[in-house]
Amino acid sequence: MAGVLSELKFARPGFNRENTRYAEQGHWFDGDHVRFRDGTPQVVRGYARRGTVFDGIPRDTITWVDFNSSRMIGFGTESKLYVNEGALDFDVTPIVSVVTVTNGLTTAAGSTRILVSATGIGFENGNYIAFTSQTVTVGGNIFLNNISEAYEVSVVGAASFAVNVLTTAAATSASAGGAVTLHRLLPQGPSVAQPGFGWSAGTYGLSTYGTVRTTSNITINIRQWSLLNWGEDMLANPRGGRIYQWDASNGPETRAVIVSASPTINNSILVTPDSQFAISLGCTDAAGDYDPLLVRWSSQENYNDWTASATNTAGSNPLGTGSKIVGGMHSRQAVMIWTDTATHTMQYVGGPFVFRFRHVGDNTGLIAPHGAAEFNGIPFWMGEDNFFVWQGGAVQTLDCTVRRYIFDNLNRTQQGKIFAGINAEFNEITWLYPSLNSTECDSYVSYNPLENYWVYGTGKFTTWADRGVFNTIITGGSDSFLYDNEPDGVFTAEGQSLSSFIESASFEIKSGNDIMLIRRIIPDVSISTGGSVDFTLKTKQYPQATQETVKGPYIIQPGTEKVDFRARGRQARIRIDCSVAGTDWKYGSMRLQIQSDGGR
Repeated sequence: MAGVLSELKFARPGFNRENTRYAEQGHWFDGDHVRFRDGTPQVVRGYARRGTVFDGIPRDTITWVDFNSSRMIGFGTESKLYVNEGALDFDVTPIVSVVTVTNGLTTAAGSTRILVSATGIGFENGNYIAFTSQTVTVGGNIFLNNISEAYEVSVVGAASFAVNVLTTAAATSASAGGAVTLHRLLPQGPSVAQPGFGWSAGTYGLSTYGTVRTTSNITINIRQWSLLNWGEDMLANPRGGRIYQWDASNGPETRAVIVSASPTINNSILVTPDSQFAISLGCTDAAGDYDPLLVRWSSQENYNDWTASATNTAGSNPLGTGSKIVGGMHSRQAVMIWTDTATHTMQYVGGPFVFRFRHVGDNTGLIAPHGAAEFNGIPFWMGEDNFFVWQGGAVQTLDCTVRRYIFDNLNRTQQGKIFAGINAEFNEITWLYPSLNSTECDSYVSYNPLENYWVYGTGKFTTWADRGVFNTIITGGSDSFLYDNEPDGVFTAEGQSLSSFIESASFEIKSGNDIMLIRRIIPDVSISTGGSVDFTLKTKQYPQATQETVKGPYIIQPGTEKVDFRARGRQARIRIDCSVAGTDWKYGSMRLQIQSDGGR
């Protein structure tokens, strides 16, 4: 008996692995760098590096067009705040304090090191400083009059520190330089979340006196950023810090400056583009007392006015559910605000109340400050153990076919790095997250609400800004570069192979009563010219069997009509891999020549 050709059919698009591979028969089970269109899988497009390396790992990224039609990118790392214009990255890290010293600089001929004597500025190792001077050079040839140049500080003593500049001193000088202004830049923050073992890290009497702690209730958070546009300008907030403004009209080299009237502590900020309010989430009140559940907003169309009065629309409102505000976003429906346990809406109503607040969901909190995104006017977000959507005036739980896999694979200590973004071209919401094996985002999960499927994969991206201003998705990388993601017609990763694969769950004939003999496959795969994919078939006798027979991989090229082989087993699964750089492939269907080969 030669067997008959049987089409290998799949019940639904996306990955399905809420159950075992055997129980998920008729579904796709695993993959990387694939998406589904019209129910069938295909490779995603690749990415290319843009610009040069910078300091730190991006934690937020925004894109916009200024009044001169220049396309701009703003991004913040644990070390600095940047603005990108064209091919150049400009360090616009804000100044937090200023001190002027007189004849406080010392150089040595042949050295790039400058010793600075100064008090009252509070430097620590790793801080950055900029100099301005209207007088002379130091060391015979070193000019210190460019506030856009930042130097890393090395503390020498209680009132002195050293920096290394780009120019080698031509002469030795001691206690020189005249009047020099020292601009202390915003200190860099942590890049990796760590448990805190100090006071209040555990309950009283948890351990014996003098014993080193091994557990903690407190996490020291990383340096996060909230970046938003106010017209052509950028508002920037490092989590737990002040609000800063970068003024585009002053040029890209200009540093961001503090919004002096804003709250002194802000965990994140929002801007309502329609009603023009700046909003702070988890902040200090008018008296300077910090409340992690407080929402404050500026007067309408004025982010410099935060003190409520009879003549403005500034105000505040404390939320009543949860222990802290995690994040928020402006959507078409309302301003969404999430605590660690609940969901709230904030809607502009005008008049004396300005905003109306509603508590709309319990046990629906946000997992990370950037864990929400809006698709077609609808907010989607990732919670502590589920995915949610605000639709029809209510919070709804999304049916996620990979939920257990994602949350079991998540590095909980670093979950604050999770970043959500939209790929409008392919109708996807994507969450970047750190896996168990990484302290940085190295994985992603994507949901297509129109076709209702989930996929996941690997990557090195930490932030996301959808195409619109640019023809590509702009992402930040854990390697301290910006990237163009999914350029048209590009199926490489920085010019190299973009490895992709898709693998099915197990399938069988006659409910597993008979052993299958598979003799041939007839592939239906669209493959770009010069490309190829590998086909592999794996069989076993029982779901729990440790022994598995592997046939392949067999190379399938555009002209491949069939592949002949012999494989026996009660269950089988297929896998398609591609590691050839530049290959655009899409799975269509597949027929297998199968016959029954008895019950033993």
